[in-house]
Amino acid sequence: MDRMKKLIQEPNSSIQSTAVKEKPSGFLSINRVMSLDSLDVDLSKQLTAAPAQPKLEPQVEAPAKSASVTAIKWKLAPTRREQDKWDRATKAATGGSEVMFRELRRSREDPKVVAEQYRKQYFRLKKRLQFLTLGIGGVRLVSAYVSYSPEITASYGVGLLGSIVYMRMLGSSMDSMADGARGLLKGAIGQPRLLVPVVLVMIFNRWNGIVVPQYGFMHLELIPMLVGFFAYKVATFIRAIEEALPAVEKET
Repeated sequence: MDRMKKLIQEPNSSIQSTAVKEKPSGFLSINRVMSLDSLDVDLSKQLTAAPAQPKLEPQVEAPAKSASVTAIKWKLAPTRREQDKWDRATKAATGGSEVMFRELRRSREDPKVVAEQYRKQYFRLKKRLQFLTLGIGGVRLVSAYVSYSPEITASYGVGLLGSIVYMRMLGSSMDSMADGARGLLKGAIGQPRLLVPVVLVMIFNRWNGIVVPQYGFMHLELIPMLVGFFAYKVATFIRAIEEALPAVEKET
């Protein structure tokens, strides 16, 4: 009762004393609410004062500006010298892996044994091509004899002989490659296989121009002669098809 009487008798002094004694805090208190309800408290100075600037604004804006400045930087193209250095460094870094993979792919067999195997395979291939040329040419020669005239058959037979001679010369040139570049040059000079079609054309001209009028032999045809010469092409084409189907050969 004594305290209530004191508050009723001196309301202004009690409110002012509580306002002075109260320390500022960031939380809502009952005394502050009572002071806001009172009309005797003058808050005009606090309302008219300029708001305090926050201290964190320049600290937040500074990194944003620096980030915008660094984002606009251009990446210059490397010079030729720098590009060469990078290429050499890349080659040096990947060279070890290439050597490692090459060593892994290298056969562990004896090189002499492998060379002998390839040598036998080469001789089988050469004989195979010669037999194919002779077989295909023989079948076509018989079919030409049955279907066409003897002149066309004889012309095709002359061309077939030129094809067999060409294949023999080609095999000799390939055999000379074992001696290196010197052997290759020697084989190319000693085996003029490219002159075989020229010789066939010369035989055709001389035969029809000299032998036929004087001795009355049969006339030769140029087109069947050339068809017989290109019989080796059919043999090589068949052999290429056989090499293109290794899976079928393995299964058989």
